Amino acid sequence: MNALLVAAELKTRRRSAAADSSLEELWRLAETAGLKPVEKLQVRLQAWNPATLIGSGKVQELKALALEKQAGAVLFDEELGPAQQRNLEKELGVTVIDRPRLIIEIFAMRARTREGKLQARLARFSYQLSRVAGKGGGMDQQHGAIGGKGAGEKKIDYDRRALRVKITELEREIEAIRRERDTQRGRRDSVPMPQVSIVGYTNAGKSTLLNCLTGNKHGIYADDKLFATLDPSTKRVRLPAGGWALFTDTVGFIQKLPHALIAAFRATLEEIRYSDLILHVHDLSSPEARLQHDAVKATLDELGAQGIPVINVFNKADAVKDPAVSAWAPMRLKPLLISARTGSGIDALLKACERALAKRWGDYELTVPPGSPGLVKEIYSSCLVKNASYGPAGATLSFKATPENYARLKKKATV
Repeated sequence: MNALLVAAELKTRRRSAAADSSLEELWRLAETAGLKPVEKLQVRLQAWNPATLIGSGKVQELKALALEKQAGAVLFDEELGPAQQRNLEKELGVTVIDRPRLIIEIFAMRARTREGKLQARLARFSYQLSRVAGKGGGMDQQHGAIGGKGAGEKKIDYDRRALRVKITELEREIEAIRRERDTQRGRRDSVPMPQVSIVGYTNAGKSTLLNCLTGNKHGIYADDKLFATLDPSTKRVRLPAGGWALFTDTVGFIQKLPHALIAAFRATLEEIRYSDLILHVHDLSSPEARLQHDAVKATLDELGAQGIPVINVFNKADAVKDPAVSAWAPMRLKPLLISARTGSGIDALLKACERALAKRWGDYELTVPPGSPGLVKEIYSSCLVKNASYGPAGATLSFKATPENYARLKKKATV
């Protein structure tokens, strides 16, 4: 289906690069959703129109262009009110979709796991609930009378109630999954490994990076598409000095990420808050790297992830001829340039991760008595072992570990 893309700005505001970037991004979102964008328009207005957002004159221009381009849909880069959407569809005679709905539909298409599908459905129903109010005469079920509810109110109440029931059921299922994840996290904490979250803008190369870190052993799906993967993947990665860390690839962020999606995916995204380290992956080749950095940082702040150490990783360095000149990677971010596709810079990245993680893990020494060979193996798998010596009293190991893990291992060594 052909689609027209529309972005609206007020004339009182300076034309911003962010608006141009957002419209370009809407084009790619349309392609991801299976639509065929044929034209994009930037409309500058004196004031927002409460009925149609862009005013009757612009609506007629848009209607003529839709006929000329044989467009079956018009995509707005802004969030439309329920009445605005209905009025636009009535005037244009085509489907009208705003940016939040488009992103939610893409999430619904891309979700693969049960949790991902539940979260996408929750976001869709939450969005629909906000659209129910005020649907007008077409919702009439009974006529107003003394003691009655009034025309249309009964059907609207029914639709609201049906959506709220569905939302409650989905929230209950997602909460059960969250409790299960908390249990799993508790098991991980009993044999802890450092937790590293890979975050970043959609299509920055997070999944490709996780594949590279694991030696491409797991075949994690990665593609040059927006929201190619929605479901988080956690894999164990060996660190240079020994020991392991758990790296989790999270859902990609985007400008104007709908609040319904943030709320629906909060159970998944909150895993970031339990990380020991965050790898913020940037697309070094993107001309919008600065805007993308700000969008990711704003979402992390909303999730309450402040205070967790961050390594700013700039991926796709192989696609930039002179990173120091042609790309945005300010020195204040202490950028670490890599290419997940070629493997360039990955060794330096792992060493940087190890240094950052070591700040939380203390230095300990433990002697494992003879007859406890399994404990030595466990220390190697759950700690960063620096040195080991063997004598009559057993194996003495020097290692880095969390205080909780050291207390657990010490208790085992004295049993």
